[in-house]
Amino acid sequence: MSEIDQVAHEIERSTFELIVPLQTTKEIKQDAFVALDKAARDLARLLKGSELIPRKILANLDMAAGILEAEAPYSRDQALVLEMSRKLRLSFGLILGGECQEDRQPGAPRVR
Repeated sequence: MSEIDQVAHEIERSTFELIVPLQTTKEIKQDAFVALDKAARDLARLLKGSELIPRKILANLDMAAGILEAEAPYSRDQALVLEMSRKLRLSFGLILGGECQEDRQPGAPRVR
């Protein structure tokens, strides 16, 4: 199993662990989000500069961000859930742009 496949599996697993409790009991599983965010960051690092990106993994990441955004108004902590969605969308955008989080340093100009 390649490193990208391992990250894809982690994205699926942690998305399930985060989304199902949020949708059913409104419980926010922060540990599941931490795992999902780390996997999304790892994916951005692994795919940095790649011309070919796996659509299924990106679709799962986008789906998770969209569900978080949709569930936020009904959750126990709307701001937290929206922040989770924002972080996933940032990783998604960076992957599409061929970048990763390490490319974005506060106060440093971005030169391509």
